[in-house]
Amino acid sequence: MIRAALLLSAVVCFLQPFRASATGQAAERLVVGRDTMQLFALPLATADSAVLARLEKRLDELDASGSTACRRRCIGVWRLDDEGILWLECVNTEDGDVVFSGAELVPEFAAGSRARAGWFSGEIRYGTGNLVYYQHDGFMRNLEREWVAAVSEGRVSETKAYRNRLYERGADATDNAQRVAAAFDSLHVGKSPDLLSLYVVFAADSTGRVVRIDRARLLSEKGSPVVSDPADPLLQAALRAFRSVSRWDAWWVGETWKEQAYFIPLRRAGRVWKPRRG
Repeated sequence: MIRAALLLSAVVCFLQPFRASATGQAAERLVVGRDTMQLFALPLATADSAVLARLEKRLDELDASGSTACRRRCIGVWRLDDEGILWLECVNTEDGDVVFSGAELVPEFAAGSRARAGWFSGEIRYGTGNLVYYQHDGFMRNLEREWVAAVSEGRVSETKAYRNRLYERGADATDNAQRVAAAFDSLHVGKSPDLLSLYVVFAADSTGRVVRIDRARLLSEKGSPVVSDPADPLLQAALRAFRSVSRWDAWWVGETWKEQAYFIPLRRAGRVWKPRRG
């Protein structure tokens, strides 16, 4: 976790999992019937090491450099047939040039020009439609229609379908922070630290109101203890303020309200926090 001292210097920021190379990645392609969908999984990642070495060698020979949006340098084209069998049709470069057919890359599972994904057991997620949610990290995005399938040795055993939706109900993040800071100042009775921020993990619903708080804590000056006890009156006042006046965009994804996380400044230099204007 980023140290509290650095976090307190932020005004308002959306918290994302941090990796030095974090960036959105191009999805694999999955053909289901007549539809070509985005596949947010990498079944090839669990293939035999010899298969992966052969793929890497060929990509080097083709001078496939890839990009920040496709660090693996290639995109697999897959097919899910009517019997629930997952097939690797081919592997292409990011530009669409064929690197290997499925049978060439994984001859152990070859059937014609393709290969059954018999090495793969796990979960795959695929979808189609407009983008509903996006986070600039790997496959952390969601489309309007998605399916999550459990796969055992290349055959789908169970599939769940989801319809995802974005509800644009929220205020600007800075406006929300200003509202919460002002409400906290009016609710809390007693002495407050000169420097104080609320870190909260929550979910909002289609009205924009907070419906669930999963984690919350108060951060103060460097070296001061973090307040995370739900019974602490200071934290209770901050959460009452947060619930009562903030309004947020909401994402209904996978039949649940998607979690969000924010740092919200409450006090700076002994005063109610207000954004700098101009």
